[in-house]
Amino acid sequence: MFVPALSANMRRWTRVSLTSLGQWPAPGLGQNVAAAQQLYNCSLVTAGHRLDSCSLVSSLSQQVKTAQIISIVEAEVCKKLSTAPIHDVARCPIMSCEEHREIKDSLDKENSLDLLVGHILEANILVSSLALQHNIVWLTANRITKTQLRGYAAAKSLPASITVGRVTSSTDNLIINNWQDLLASVGVTQEMGKREIQCLPTDRTVGIKRNIIGYFLLQGIPEVRLAAESFQRLRVKILASGDFSEEEDRDIIEFVEKKGKKWSELSRKMERIPDMLRHRYNVLKSKEALVTEGEYNLEDDCSIVSQVFKADKDILTDGNVSRTDWEEIGRLLNRSVTSVRDRWTHYLEPTLRRYHAGTLDTDVREELINYLVENKLNYPQDIDWDKLVKLPDFAGHTSTSLILLRHSLITCARKKYSMKYDQVTADVIQHYWHNTSRQKPKQNQIERTGALVEYYISEIEMKN
Repeated sequence: MFVPALSANMRRWTRVSLTSLGQWPAPGLGQNVAAAQQLYNCSLVTAGHRLDSCSLVSSLSQQVKTAQIISIVEAEVCKKLSTAPIHDVARCPIMSCEEHREIKDSLDKENSLDLLVGHILEANILVSSLALQHNIVWLTANRITKTQLRGYAAAKSLPASITVGRVTSSTDNLIINNWQDLLASVGVTQEMGKREIQCLPTDRTVGIKRNIIGYFLLQGIPEVRLAAESFQRLRVKILASGDFSEEEDRDIIEFVEKKGKKWSELSRKMERIPDMLRHRYNVLKSKEALVTEGEYNLEDDCSIVSQVFKADKDILTDGNVSRTDWEEIGRLLNRSVTSVRDRWTHYLEPTLRRYHAGTLDTDVREELINYLVENKLNYPQDIDWDKLVKLPDFAGHTSTSLILLRHSLITCARKKYSMKYDQVTADVIQHYWHNTSRQKPKQNQIERTGALVEYYISEIEMKN
């Protein structure tokens, strides 16, 4: 929907923005051009647009009256809206929630979390009515996914119009930018902000406060999302950033030796998310064990296939191999758990599935590209991989094998056109495909795959 002129709702949003700045109808606004700039941005964000740092028209001076500023700002907002779509999302003031009003009355002005929350509630920003109606409180460090929500009673009635997961890099960037703007507006330091993000919520009240911040982080994001998810995305992006130092590596090893694998406790101490710490510990232990690295040979592949089917003879239908099983397979091959599991999911499983589907010799890359282009799927978050693997064109493939195929195409296109990863759209991949030639599979690769399938037939399929 495009808006050629400023609507009554837009004027209302403008006045809401002014009120949130404490400037309506105070005549002193004419003395503060910065406030008018903030009003312009706030009006656009409230209307469902991403934050825009475009400056106001040059006619805005230090001496203009309040009414003149409103008129100029409205004209500039109108100009912006005439070239940008508004997403039709029902919105309401964040203070329309009774729980938020109760929290506002009990905030501690000495607490940095409460300062951030108080600033947002004082501004009374507009938020999605639907998201506010389903204000799920998340009290764990786990990421919010559709799978996680299935076991959450409050999420059983969650409407399909609320987007969960599939977060694009642009959405992540906007969440981070909104967070930085919030810290700057309140005067909270980066260190203090990170400390608040790192701590896990202790009760529902703290969870609600984090959701309030989550609503601010969602300003300018067109789709309806849960406030709790946006806060979790912020937490992951802030705490997952940066390589581990040698000192951090020592701290991880020493902590586990003394207290065991208590990842949540270690997370609070080191200000890192639990999953990253668990992964880093496994990497460090693998290095200590001097595990074998490098390429797998045919004997290795056959050993993995043998051990996987020993752990679960129905692996191709139920995929039920436990972490303990993978650890045992890793020990047998002197490889890390991640390495042997990836070898199975990236190569061995897709090969066996394609053998059963009769598609071992079928190259599906062009079909995959055409599907992405026809459905305008430019980012992995947009793609329903589970749905994709059920299509006849991709018989025998797994979601992992298709993800890897797409990634290999993006890598080739990036190299050819010197582009960044997020610049390579489906159309760019298709252009690359149509303007390059392809080599036939190498004979040794064909023979290697054939030998693996022969082993599977004789040692697994014929004996089950």
